[in-house]
Amino acid sequence: MIEAVFFDLDGVLIDSETMHQSIMQEFVRDNGYPIPKERFYRLIGSHKSMNPFDSVVEGIDLGEPKDVFLKKLQSHRQKRLKEYDYSTIGFKDAKPTLKYLKEVGIKTAVASSSNIDYINRMLRANDIADYFDLKVSCDEFAHSKPHPDIYLYCLEYFGIDRDKCLVVEDSKFGIEAAKRAQLKVIAKRDHKFGIDQSEADLFIDDLIELKGLLR
Repeated sequence: MIEAVFFDLDGVLIDSETMHQSIMQEFVRDNGYPIPKERFYRLIGSHKSMNPFDSVVEGIDLGEPKDVFLKKLQSHRQKRLKEYDYSTIGFKDAKPTLKYLKEVGIKTAVASSSNIDYINRMLRANDIADYFDLKVSCDEFAHSKPHPDIYLYCLEYFGIDRDKCLVVEDSKFGIEAAKRAQLKVIAKRDHKFGIDQSEADLFIDDLIELKGLLR
């Protein structure tokens, strides 16, 4: 009997990966940078401590120093994110699934590589913040995903045996983090970005499918 489910945020509860990819590719296209869109897929599930943009621009002539490019990109991202209506990017299956879990007494956590302000903003915008017993960011630990720190903390926080917990992830880094914490991982299938989800134990297309996996 499952007693707790730990959710990643981006790509699992909200379709933010599509939003972020669109914003970055818009910037590259409008400014003529020769960066293939697939390079930005490497950012999915990453944390700032990993310096993920290094692999995005590796071997590419930007026509300017990398730090100048990144400053321009970040400025563009911040401007565009302020214009977004975050209530439009929540997956429709998230709220009914979380409501069901709460009704049957299953504990829930958001365990994300994003910062806590972003996590709270996204959850509130999609009216699902109150369904979680714990909200935690990789910023709070010495190591981000793919290290298991965040999921080990979730286990300690709830005091529930591993075999009574599930993790729902989408990124390679997140799946690896959960596996390293010796947790069972369900991958929400990626149909857009070619994410390697091969290490997951089970696969779903919609969160509502969790109902059938809880016993």
